[in-house]
Amino acid sequence: MGVNELVEQSSLDDLWIEGTHETLSINLLAEAGMMSFMGVSLCSNAHDVYAESLDWLRRYALTPAQQTHVLFALHYYNTSTSKVILEILQILESILRAGGEVLVRWQFRTEDMDMEDAGVEFSENTMIPFQLERIGD
Repeated sequence: MGVNELVEQSSLDDLWIEGTHETLSINLLAEAGMMSFMGVSLCSNAHDVYAESLDWLRRYALTPAQQTHVLFALHYYNTSTSKVILEILQILESILRAGGEVLVRWQFRTEDMDMEDAGVEFSENTMIPFQLERIGD
């Protein structure tokens, strides 16, 4: 799909991808500006697995909702997936730089210090406001 086709697209359908034991559950709602990435991601080719979601996010970034709220509620992810998360955050950061409002909620289980640390690290490497949320099991 060329750039002109992306610009001419008037509306973006919502995208819902059911998670598996190796991939995230993804819910992307264009008009509401609500997105969630939940579960476990163990796939070694995460960029290929999540290509549809990344393409959707790039199209969304062209004409985002006034406010974009993103929830990451991850139990585990591998290095391949961390690169995809970084790409997601870069796309969201482009919305912010263009004047949009973006908020990321990073949820982690109380005892999961690794996931808490990951949220802190991602928040420090972006200009996007992050809310780190400790949740019980």
